[in-house]
Amino acid sequence: SSGINAEYGGQLSHELLQIFVNGDLNDYIEFYNNNLDFVEKLAVTHEENLRKMRLLTLASMAQDCSEIEFSQLVEKLNLATEELEPFVIEAIGSGLIKGKINEPEGKISISSTINRTFKEPQWLFIMNKLEMWQKNLVIIQESMRKGHFSVPIGGG
Repeated sequence: SSGINAEYGGQLSHELLQIFVNGDLNDYIEFYNNNLDFVEKLAVTHEENLRKMRLLTLASMAQDCSEIEFSQLVEKLNLATEELEPFVIEAIGSGLIKGKINEPEGKISISSTINRTFKEPQWLFIMNKLEMWQKNLVIIQESMRKGHFSVPIGGG
């Protein structure tokens, strides 16, 4: 038969989902080349998948550094040089990364990025922040109780 059996299709769906969660553009392209029939039958187009994987790959690259060379982006994202700037502008506009294009030096400067995956390091970071805030609130509360500074009472 010309169809993909349900179990195999489920495995492929899971594999593709894992690529979108943890993989990069090259992982997707390899999957696409090995599973053309499956991908062509999906509700989304290969071009849309490529665009999304480029964005996710950029997010992963930006997570680990404060600057990325244009040459690295062209290679890793499989883009032509002239496609790079509009792509980075789209990524910044989508909120995926925050940064600036530094045309003269041929790089982008990253100030922040979203986390593609939220695992133990991200939870530990949040836990540490919350513990610090809690300690600061206790200190403020103690200072207020001892009368070291006053807080205006009332609405205005």
